Amino acid sequence: MTRIIFLAIFLLSASVSHAQYFSTGFQANLGVPVGDLREIMDGSVFPEYTMSVYYRFPMKPIEVGFGLGYGKHGTELEKRTDLYPGFTDELRLRRNNNLMTFMGIFRYNFESEKRIIPFLEAQVGANYFYTRYKIREFQFEEPIEEGMDFSDWVLGYRFGGGFKVPFKNREMGHFEFKVLYHDSGPVDFLRKQDTEYLPDQGEGEFVYTPQRSAITMIQPGIGFIFTIGN
Repeated sequence: MTRIIFLAIFLLSASVSHAQYFSTGFQANLGVPVGDLREIMDGSVFPEYTMSVYYRFPMKPIEVGFGLGYGKHGTELEKRTDLYPGFTDELRLRRNNNLMTFMGIFRYNFESEKRIIPFLEAQVGANYFYTRYKIREFQFEEPIEEGMDFSDWVLGYRFGGGFKVPFKNREMGHFEFKVLYHDSGPVDFLRKQDTEYLPDQGEGEFVYTPQRSAITMIQPGIGFIFTIGN
């Protein structure tokens, strides 16, 4: 699924490469939980890496676009000898807790010929939480078994602001720094300590204890944006 979405972004970017009002770029964000989520996460954060595409309206300080983000908010490795009945060799069980975001973006720029250009930004879209596992005998071997343990999704929104620092050639693009507040409805998700394996239950059973919370966090981020077609 992830490969398909990134391919769609690439094809869209290529299809509009002749249009001077499009831009695309990459942001690295860090979601710092606040409120009840802070207690639940117990010091853990939500890193996010986002690919974005923007369209700037001609002669107006407004941009719209979309962003696709991905990050791991927990990973756990267990080495066990009891995953399969009658098989006692040590196996590696890796479980990753992932968050994928799909956001529509609206941005208002305070145009200026100065070195720094402030902006306000709002986003709305979906947060998709999912946990996957892989079982291997050795670290770099093909998995013996893999699959999805758990998933849930929720609508969310972000708002905040930041500023742009244009490249030396302003027409090429800019660096950007921003801070957004993220909120959502309640959603179920797993932390790395929320899964337990019970080898004595039948042929072995995984027991999940999902957390349920609104996703409230502060997201500082840094990125770079390239203008397409200039």
